[in-house]
Amino acid sequence: MNKTKIEYLDFTWNPIVGCSGRGCAVSRNCWACSQAKRQKHRCELCYSFVPHVHWERFDQPLKVKKPSIIGTVFSGDFFDEAIAENVRASLKIRMNKAPWHTFVVLTKQPQNIDLNEPNPENLCIGVTVNNRKDYWRLNCLRRVKSSFKFASFEPMYEDLWDTNLDDIDWVIIGGQTKPAFIPNTEWIDHLTALALVHDLPVFHKNNLDLEFPLHEYPFSNKLEESLVTK
Repeated sequence: MNKTKIEYLDFTWNPIVGCSGRGCAVSRNCWACSQAKRQKHRCELCYSFVPHVHWERFDQPLKVKKPSIIGTVFSGDFFDEAIAENVRASLKIRMNKAPWHTFVVLTKQPQNIDLNEPNPENLCIGVTVNNRKDYWRLNCLRRVKSSFKFASFEPMYEDLWDTNLDDIDWVIIGGQTKPAFIPNTEWIDHLTALALVHDLPVFHKNNLDLEFPLHEYPFSNKLEESLVTK
């Protein structure tokens, strides 16, 4: 696992690397893909960003004893159509073995989530929404069995004031770093206000360059509450 500069995570864990890119609005400027190209001399599949598995990384979280928030498959897509379901099942076993950690998965392919399969209590599942065309992802997420669901509007390419935030637990709003794109301030204000009306915590990414950003972390309280009720 690696320490990360992503503000709301402690580590990233990438037992799966690569993404098919299906339906991705930022595939031409994919941060994860550019980072993976650094691995040219270590792993040719990482360099080409073909979805593949690194089995040697599966037990990494079990070796970290300090409770941490771990971004899972942030160099790919946990629910990519190219990844076999037994691979995800094996990773979920590791999550269940490390209940002191919080695992965070962010997907653009929620249509591939097995709605009949239970998810670990310490797994937070989110979807990326860049524009109104992505609203279907939120509809998919609402049907998923998960103790914690969130929406990441990063980068936000248009005003999403009419987003349906029912059954969502957390909202992340961000811009784009390379090439730089900062959403209109009114767009940010509209979505933030909508989240607050729903009594949802909001996290403004630093790439928004706001004077008074909201940095609300909801993980621990939400998960502790869920575990207590079990």
